[in-house]
Amino acid sequence: MADDREGLVVCRFDADLSAAGKARRRVGEVLRGWGRDDLEDDAALCVSELVTNALNCGAGDIRVLVERLAGGMVEVAVWDDGPGAPELQSPDLTRETGRGLGIVQVLAVAWGTHASAEGGKTVWARFVSSDGTS
Repeated sequence: MADDREGLVVCRFDADLSAAGKARRRVGEVLRGWGRDDLEDDAALCVSELVTNALNCGAGDIRVLVERLAGGMVEVAVWDDGPGAPELQSPDLTRETGRGLGIVQVLAVAWGTHASAEGGKTVWARFVSSDGTS
């Protein structure tokens, strides 16, 4: 794992029910360490949703990446080895699931997904202060 003072931190989590909470807490720690408390709530919630999606698709291996980008932007990404690709769903008030990517879409300035060369997929989300400060 890279030093938090660097611009890139990668963490690996066991694919169990505690993974989303652990990822949320770790992203918060990293962002506070970088002085980016302003992004902590949104980024931590989104990484929790993305890890939960990975668990729901049957992932056995989950990695979370937190990276500082130019212009004060921060990216969080979740790679997992589970099958399929996540899809944005229309909200269904009768279901308890299916809202994760909708939350990511609302909170992040950009997000996306791509297949990984080593298998699995990565879902990423980018965050910047609402006032445009870095």
